[in-house]
Amino acid sequence: MNFQENEPLFSSKVFLYLSRILVLFTFSIIFKSFDHTFVNDLRVMDLRGWMFSLFYVAFGLLVWEGAVWLTRMIEARIGGVAASRRLAVLCCVLVLYGIVAAFGFGFLYAVSDIVLFHRYEAWQSFKALSYDLNFGIFMFYLLILTFNGIIYYYSAWKEYQVQAERLMRENIQARYDALRNQIDPHFFFNSLSVLTNLVYKSPDLSADYITQLAKTYRYILDKKFENLVTVQTELDFLESYLFLMHIRHQQSIQFEVEVEEKIRSKGMIPPVSLQLLIENAIKHNRFSANDPLIISVKNEDGCLVVSNPVRRKTGAELSSGIGLENIQKRYALISDRGIEIQQSDEMFIVKIPIITVT
Repeated sequence: MNFQENEPLFSSKVFLYLSRILVLFTFSIIFKSFDHTFVNDLRVMDLRGWMFSLFYVAFGLLVWEGAVWLTRMIEARIGGVAASRRLAVLCCVLVLYGIVAAFGFGFLYAVSDIVLFHRYEAWQSFKALSYDLNFGIFMFYLLILTFNGIIYYYSAWKEYQVQAERLMRENIQARYDALRNQIDPHFFFNSLSVLTNLVYKSPDLSADYITQLAKTYRYILDKKFENLVTVQTELDFLESYLFLMHIRHQQSIQFEVEVEEKIRSKGMIPPVSLQLLIENAIKHNRFSANDPLIISVKNEDGCLVVSNPVRRKTGAELSSGIGLENIQKRYALISDRGIEIQQSDEMFIVKIPIITVT
């Protein structure tokens, strides 16, 4: 039988409860061997034996549901805690719950045996905490703890599989989006247009322009499958990109960098993150030689802060947010820290975390 093809059957509530009843009934038969009255009378499956199994299964289902509910409640309360600590808390709570449930069963079993069949052996064993009854109680406790642990870890495993598959798809999509947005055909054709004009005006500058353009695209192609690069590597790439922007826009764009040397060499960020932010700033703001757009990059509190004044272009379309979403997705794949966006009528600021790899 193929498990994946029949997974809806195995995941259904009917199958779940039937399997629980079967397991509990099997354990009820085993548990009877610890009550010598069943063995001595050789009546394991008489009316008293059937009533015992029925009581065992009913009580077990209630305790089982209680353990599931308790697990979910703990997960909801401490879901943000580290996995190891969450597991330790869950195990401790289930141990206590299992002990209470086991002794509760021993007490109810003894009382019901007196009321229904006028048998006092179970009560005497329960009061004396005999070895036989304690071992039987331990079996019941082990049943609850083990099976709830299996269910919990199976659910966690399935959730992990789904999450891993989702992240893998998002990783591929993010890389595709990054490549699509970074190698912008309009930017490429504009660069060729600028180069056409430069060829006639300044052959030397044209050669420099071609060199920097080649560096820009070589970086994009070389780093497209890497999750992280050093800040210095990104700034070196940005230098080539800004050279192209300065040739095209002259002194209309000014770029300020204040990043400490230690951050440059040790800090890591996703490749082309800064270029996407600067490209957005150039795309959505007005600038001129008399009123240049000043884009600033500095490090602050473990982040690279990219800021620019807001000068919305008249009649320009609203930003689709693809560039920012792209960066956010890539950070979600490699870190638990996300980017922070601060926007006002005067300034647009994006903070991207600096990742330190030990």
